[in-house]
Amino acid sequence: MPQQDSSSSSAAAASQKQERLKNVKLIVFSVAADHHNNDLTKAPTTLSSFASNMLGTGSVKKLVIKNFKDKPLPLENYTEETWQKLKEAVQAIQNSISVKYSLEELYQSVENLCSYNLSANLYKQLKQLCEQHLKAQIHQFREDSVDNGPFLKKVDKCWQNHSRQMSMIRNIFLFLDRTYAFQYLMLSSIWDMGLELFKSYIIGDQNVRSRTIDGILVLIEKERNGEMVDRCLIQRLVTMLSDLRIYQESFESKFLEETSRFYAAEGRKLVQKKEIPGCLYHIKKLLEGEVDRVRTYLCLNTQ
Repeated sequence: MPQQDSSSSSAAAASQKQERLKNVKLIVFSVAADHHNNDLTKAPTTLSSFASNMLGTGSVKKLVIKNFKDKPLPLENYTEETWQKLKEAVQAIQNSISVKYSLEELYQSVENLCSYNLSANLYKQLKQLCEQHLKAQIHQFREDSVDNGPFLKKVDKCWQNHSRQMSMIRNIFLFLDRTYAFQYLMLSSIWDMGLELFKSYIIGDQNVRSRTIDGILVLIEKERNGEMVDRCLIQRLVTMLSDLRIYQESFESKFLEETSRFYAAEGRKLVQKKEIPGCLYHIKKLLEGEVDRVRTYLCLNTQ
């Protein structure tokens, strides 16, 4: 008898479960019909809720699949604020004052802007900033009262400052330099861009270029005549001309002309004033001086 009761109970439970499933199906069809004309997107949630309650399966877990999308463009205020930070740092470097941001922070700011496809605009803004600074520097060389010596020192100081500043600026914008400027043949690297701007706005000024080259030649002639001159200053200025790629076209030809003129005049004086042994010794010393000059502050190609 107990076994018969147990079997009867199991059969009744199975019958009840089937009845509940039948009711669920009816409810599902009913809900689907009601929601068909209203909002199909809401039907699955409603059906899941009804089915869960009827079957007693508990809450339904949702599987969320992330949609991988491109990084959204930054807000305009973020872009502007980041550029203002970089602009402030560049201007501080140009004015030889301390920068209140760390190199790491500035480098990261450049990388962030580049990651938002703003490299072209960033390069353009940086070039304009450097251009404006150099345009303002040219006025100091247009003072007629500046003598040859102080003038050359002023040019040298301007060049040394520019080189130091562009080196620091390039460190900040290194990510832009490597990922943007180097990829396009028509674009100059940040360092070369600085050279081109200095050449255009400082040495490109006809008065500055001619006074610089003539001033160097005057110092060389003084040294040939036995006077003491600042050889380091000559060396730095000649290096500047070489770095700007105007040494050969603007300086070397004039240097060779002046050298020819100097030794023609020197030869006439030697013939008139010295005997042959004295002439040969003097010529030997002059040649040694020229070799030393080339090795010290002239380009080796000039030899």
